[in-house]
Amino acid sequence: MATVGFVAAGALVVVGATPAVARKTSSPSHHQRAFTQPAENTTVNSVCQPKPNKPCPHTNNVWSGYVLSPESGHQFTTVSASWVQTAVTCPKSNAWALFWTGIDGWSQIGNATVEQGGSSAQCTGTGPPDYEAWWEMYPTNDVQTVFPISVRDHINAQVVFSSVDDSYTVTVSDVTSGHSFFVVCSVPDNSYTITVDGVTTGPTSFAATTSSAVLCPVSSPCMNGSAEWVVEAPGGNNGSLYPLAHFRPLVFKSAFAADNAGDSGPITTNGWLFSAIDLATVSGIEEANVMPLMKQGTSFRVVWSRGQGQ
Repeated sequence: MATVGFVAAGALVVVGATPAVARKTSSPSHHQRAFTQPAENTTVNSVCQPKPNKPCPHTNNVWSGYVLSPESGHQFTTVSASWVQTAVTCPKSNAWALFWTGIDGWSQIGNATVEQGGSSAQCTGTGPPDYEAWWEMYPTNDVQTVFPISVRDHINAQVVFSSVDDSYTVTVSDVTSGHSFFVVCSVPDNSYTITVDGVTTGPTSFAATTSSAVLCPVSSPCMNGSAEWVVEAPGGNNGSLYPLAHFRPLVFKSAFAADNAGDSGPITTNGWLFSAIDLATVSGIEEANVMPLMKQGTSFRVVWSRGQGQ
């Protein structure tokens, strides 16, 4: 798997900007390897009283947010959202929190891949947290950070699947700073091309850094079987989770999705099943909780839980 890093080497094609205008991206030495992962071992809170805008939440030790499942035989093609980057504090020097939207990864329907993008808040030693935009095609590569962002920046994120050329396009924009990237991941070519602030790099083979890296292999296909809006504690080198950074409440807004049957709309769109997810440790200590849906299913909050006891 690739290490956490910035734009990989490859052919440079200028699109709409000169190299001098584009953000300089490099891999800081303090970055650690990290990856997201599907939400597994989920259980439903049996003592919960369901509400019309929040079903009884599933609980797992990876995600907190909302997940959509489509009608039988349908596949999601688009998922998007926006948010204002929230601040985090660091209970430990390696604490981390990822905020993202994506497709796949809901283990209840067998998804073993995740195609995603969003913002990251990483605690590094004794210094202030690092905030960055990122993308990932799990499990083909690790979290790929692209450019720094700031607390209170307005972030837009979108993942689009194209059945025409069997590709995924992950787009993350910092509306406040004006910086953005989009990465096009081709399944047939097992490669990606990334454009950062108008400068395009690639195509770069996913197998260039890890010989076994194959995008959507037959043994673990990208099913497009779920759409999600999530706060996550990522995994690390040895398979364990990083401690979850303590984050101020994050509000996902403009949460929309579309499927290949022509259905589109917010989380509460008829025909889609939505699930709420709370995040807890394997010992049952709550870490993050999702709040009821607001604004006709287009918005919700995820809050850090003081049940962590840290």
